[in-house]
Amino acid sequence: MFGKMLQIRVIVPDEWREQKMEFAPDTTVRDVKERALPELLGRGAIDTSTYYVEYFEKEVPDESRTLADLGVPQGGVISLRPYDMDHPAPFDG
Repeated sequence: MFGKMLQIRVIVPDEWREQKMEFAPDTTVRDVKERALPELLGRGAIDTSTYYVEYFEKEVPDESRTLADLGVPQGGVISLRPYDMDHPAPFDG
């Protein structure tokens, strides 16, 4: 694990929710999503697979990538968005 924690903004723009959170640089974006969604939405039981992660307004399809892999700096922004008609979930079949 890296020594310095990153304070980033995690947002769910469709819900107008935002929170500053701290993560180690070696945290995966999947872990960010799984920790942040219940806090931001105020619900414990959330199917995180119905949301995707964006960094710099581009989807991060490989959620095993870390914040360091993406080059997320202090104060960086990670967006969590629900899959919908305009952005369907990846085909699983």
